[in-house]
Formats: sequence, structure tokens, C-alpha cells
Amino acid sequence: MKKMKKYFTLLKKIEQKKLKLIILIFIILIKTIKHSFYSDKWIIMTVSNPPNPSILNIFKILKGWNLVAISINNKIDKVWESLNYINKIFYLSLRKQNNLGYKILKFLKKNTYSRKNIGYIYAIQHGAKEIFEMDEYIIISDLSNLNINYNNDWICYGIRNDSSMINPYSYFNKKNLNLWPRGFSLSDLKKDYDTKFYVSNPNNLLLKPLIYQGIINGIPDIDSIFQKINKVQLSTQIEFINNYPLVYFPGKYIPINSKSTKYLYEIFPFLLLPTTVNERISDIWRGYIMQYFAWRYEGCVVYHISKNYIKEYNISYQSKYFELEKNLYFNLNKFIDVLNADSNLEFNNPFDLLYKIVNDLAQFKLLGKNEINIYKAFLEDLSNVGYSFSIKFKKKIDYNYQNFIKEYSKFNYYFPSDPITTINNRNNRFIKIINHYNSINKYSNILLIINYNNYFGNLNDYISNLYKHFFPNIVFISPNENSTKGIISCKESYYGYYSYICLEKIYLKYPNFKGYLFINDDGFMKEWELDNLNFDTPWFYLFENISKFWPHYSKCINTYKLLNLNKTWKANLIKFHGSFEILFSNADFYYIPNSIISQFCQIVKEMYKVNIFLECAVPTAMAIILSKEYQLIYFKGLWSKDERGKAIIYLKKEFKQITIHPIKFSNITHQYEVDRYIYFINAKLY
Repeated sequence: MKKMKKYFTLLKKIEQKKLKLIILIFIILIKTIKHSFYSDKWIIMTVSNPPNPSILNIFKILKGWNLVAISINNKIDKVWESLNYINKIFYLSLRKQNNLGYKILKFLKKNTYSRKNIGYIYAIQHGAKEIFEMDEYIIISDLSNLNINYNNDWICYGIRNDSSMINPYSYFNKKNLNLWPRGFSLSDLKKDYDTKFYVSNPNNLLLKPLIYQGIINGIPDIDSIFQKINKVQLSTQIEFINNYPLVYFPGKYIPINSKSTKYLYEIFPFLLLPTTVNERISDIWRGYIMQYFAWRYEGCVVYHISKNYIKEYNISYQSKYFELEKNLYFNLNKFIDVLNADSNLEFNNPFDLLYKIVNDLAQFKLLGKNEINIYKAFLEDLSNVGYSFSIKFKKKIDYNYQNFIKEYSKFNYYFPSDPITTINNRNNRFIKIINHYNSINKYSNILLIINYNNYFGNLNDYISNLYKHFFPNIVFISPNENSTKGIISCKESYYGYYSYICLEKIYLKYPNFKGYLFINDDGFMKEWELDNLNFDTPWFYLFENISKFWPHYSKCINTYKLLNLNKTWKANLIKFHGSFEILFSNADFYYIPNSIISQFCQIVKEMYKVNIFLECAVPTAMAIILSKEYQLIYFKGLWSKDERGKAIIYLKKEFKQITIHPIKFSNITHQYEVDRYIYFINAKLY
């Protein structure tokens, strides 16, 4: 009996050891399987087709990276399911996505690109410290873009003072194509050549790259306007120069797409692809938000050649893409303005700032109202899967690029030879349209005078670019002392009250022009509509009798005293107008032919002595000279505070107006609206 007990005790111990061994093996197996799901490097893409061969081939040799493919429908489940867990490829069918329990799921529709948001959360949940996203159509031919590092090459950075954008395709361009990425500001295209490029050792720069944007060869990410205009050119493959990576300092926005892009851990909270806009806009809007917050984390964006490519181009998608991208062309600058509006505001919590920006964008209908709830769900999901939000956050953004360069570091001035040649020889059809110039130097015998009322700003280049091909001769009036060529210092132009007296200085310095066309810096002139005007006679806006209730009436009343002292002037005014009345007219835009400018200057000099206001002095002086020979012009001037804020809408509404005032060219949005208006009104000319 004792022997039997010993036997059963021994047997029990053996069974317990077996059980423990089985449990141990099971735990090891679970850990092994679980470990295979984890990686600090993840590739993410949405899929609606079977995998292209390059994906399968590359993952046989790819080390350190996992791939999660997110389905947008259930049509390809069988093909992708057969690859699941092979070579670290993980496929999330719609069914698996719905079982993940993410809060964002309720906001995501079937067959939408925004389902990629699930992939971000999934990758972060499974250890991601780097995320590389790509398009399912990309042919992977090189792995270097996956492991690109800030320190593995010399880098280049661009400086331009006239714009908040630098076109990376100009820097990397190999052929004579005027390329620009989807989501780039069209108003900046004609000024690409103003950019200066510098090469440096990366150790001299004090910013951490958080976003690496790869440029794809073959058919890169270009906008639909370029596609429409360059059908023939797109029939061949586009190849870029493998220049040094291009670094963007804070304040220099650039489109970031989802085709071939790597993100580092700090920027993960801003990975969300907005779901309330279409897929041609979603990644671009997301990219602008991401880089804004990258600056808040003392980070930057790096553009580089990915060496991967897309080889097929579907020409039938052009019209569809153009419709989908309209918001990019029409609202880009407004989007940037919303971001910049909060640049100087102090926020201790980055997500309070994020929610404010998203709400502001929704107010302008650039995002849907529900987007704020989607962002909150996304961030809650990140928290639930273990993302660490303890990140250093700058309360304000520094836009001075010199603060991001080590003091005393040495830089070489760098010209990428092919791009610079290309940039300075823009002959392609689109550039002609965007500049709206079909008559070079058409009015070379007319001097265009741009008057600054308040201060001498930095708008000379922008305003000159608007007009210089019609008017090659332009001078600026500055109320401050300035000895620069093409600038006339005239303190009387301050506030515009007596800017007419400055014309004498200009006439004495430039006496041989056929005529002198005057416009304030906040007026926009449709120069292509001047053909019907006679340059031998003056142009003015409609004359009116002055009202005693006009705020500047007291500054005009001395006109009566002056004219009573000069009987000839008084008689001429009565002959012109039919009665002895002080005249009032808008004087922000007028033209004086050479034949009468000397006489005009003599009269207004006397008016200036008794402080007669601009809008009385100019029309009254003209009436004294002209008798009945003058031309009325169509001028849209807006004076009330409410109207002035809406002046830009008259670009569309008032087609007869040759000039619109006030258009504030210091406002980036106004610049964009003017450029957009020029493009669409004049495209038919080409």
C-alpha cells in the first residue's frame, strides 16, 4: 500500500512538472508571437488592391521594420490574409479593425483613406518609435529612405525673405520642368528664384528633424493644375537630382503628403488625417498642422529624394483631382493664416492649442465641425495604447532662422546648378498664365508710381511682380528717408493727406515719360484692362461736390480762399463744373499725361501751402486745367470699416472696376486672392 502511495505521489509530481513545462512552453510561445507583433519601426499604408510585387520582395530582406496594411473594404481580404504574419506583414481587415476597440472607429467610414488613422494607433500600440507611411502604388526600389538620418549627409537649407514657402521641387529638379508639390501656394511659384540655398554640416544646425518627406520619382506628388497643363511631359518619367536633404526652418511652410514620409515619436499626436475633408486635401492639411507643432517642439521638416517611384499615370483622374483639390488653391493661405494667428500665443498644453486651431479651422469651414471630436478620440486612443505625452513644448515659436544655426559656423553659398538654371528660365505655359503677362513692356513710356501712406514696407518685390511686365518703369514713394534706387523719399506722403506734392519731385527726376500713373500701395490695378483708356488725357474717378459732413471737410475749406485770390483758376473751375464748388474725388488712383503735369504741380504746390486735403486738391487742380477733356475710370473704393474688411470680394463681383481699394498686400491672404484672381481671369488669354 505504501509503495502504491509513493508511486502515485511520484506520478503526480511528474504530471505537475509536465504541466509546468507545458505552461512554460505556452508562455514562451505567446511571448514569441507577441514579440513578433512588436517593433519600434512600422510602415503603414491603406490598401484597396492586392499587394504590388515590390512590397513582397522588399519585406523578404527588410530588417527591423513591420508593415501594417489597413483595408478600406473587404474585397481583397483573401489575398492579404494569406500574407498575414509572413515577413512581419500584418493585415487589418475591416472585421479586425472593428474588434480593436479604438474610440476613433465610430468616426471612420468604409472606403475612405482616413482609415489609415487606425494604422497609426495600431503601430504605436505595438511599440512604434518611427512611422513610415506610403502609398500602396509605390514601387520600393531603395531602402535608404526608410533609414534616412539627419546626420548621414551634408544638408541644405533655403532662405527667402519674401515668402513663407520654399519650393523643394525647384531644388531637386533635374529637367526643365517647373514642378511644384500638391498643396504649394500658387502665388509663390513665380518667385522661386529668390531663394538662396546654403550647404552645411548637420552638426551646425540646432533643430531636430521630426518629419522626413521623401520625393518620389516617376510620377511625384504634383497638383492637378500642373497635370492639366503638362500632359505631354507627364508621359515620361520625372527624375530628381539626389541633392543634399533640404531642411525647413520654422516659419517656412511646405506641403507634406502621405506618399513616402517618415515621422518620429514626438510628432505622433498630430498624425491624425482629418476625416471631414477629401483625401486630396486631408494629408496636406494634416501636414501643415504637423509642421507647425514640430516647430513648437524645436523640430523641423526635411525633404529628400526617396528613390522610390510610381510608374503609372492615370490621365483620366485629372478632372476629378482638380475638383477635389480646389480647396488647396482657394483656401491655402487662409489655412496658414489661422496657424500663424496663434504663433505668439502662449500655451502650456500643446493640445489646448491644437483644439483651438482645429476649432478655428472649422469656423472658416476648412475642416468640419466634428473634427474636434475626432482629434479628441484619436488622442484618447493614443493614451490608452500607452503613448507617452511628456514632451518639451515651446510656448512661442521663434521664426528667426539665425537662431537655429550655431554661432561662428561656416557655410558655403550653394547653387544647385540644374535647378537654378531651370528656375531662371521659366518658359512654360503655366508660368505665363500665373504671371498674366502677354505683352512685355507694353507701357514702357509710362511711369508707374506706387505711394506708401503709412510706412515703407517690404512689399516692393511683390507689387513690382504684379506690374513690371506691363510697366517696366516703377518708382515707390516712401514717407521715410531712403536712398535706394527707384525710391523717392517724400515725408508728405505720410497718411496720404498731401501725397500729391511728391509728384513734383518725381517729375523733376523723371521728366521724359509720356505720362505718370499714380496708385497707393493698397490699391490693386487690373493692368490688362487699360487698353480702352487714352494715355493722352488724364484719368479720374467720378467728381462730386464736397459734403460738409465729410470728416476732412475742414481740410478743404481753404480752397475757396485760394481760388478767390486767383481769378483765372476760379473761372476755369466754374467753366469746368458749372458752379463755384470745391470738388471731391477719390485720389488713390489717377493718371496725368506729361503735357499737363508741370502745370498740375504748380497748382497743387499752392494748395499744399494752405493744407488742402488730397481728395480735394487733385480733382480741383485737374478741373482748373482741363475744361472738359478728361476720362472717368471705374474705381471701387471702400471707405467704411465694414466695407474695407470685405474689399477682396470685389475681385469677383465688380468686373468693370479697373482698380479696387483697399487690397492689403501686406496680408498674405490678400496676396493669394489677387494671384488666384489673376490666374483664373486671364487663363483664357493663353
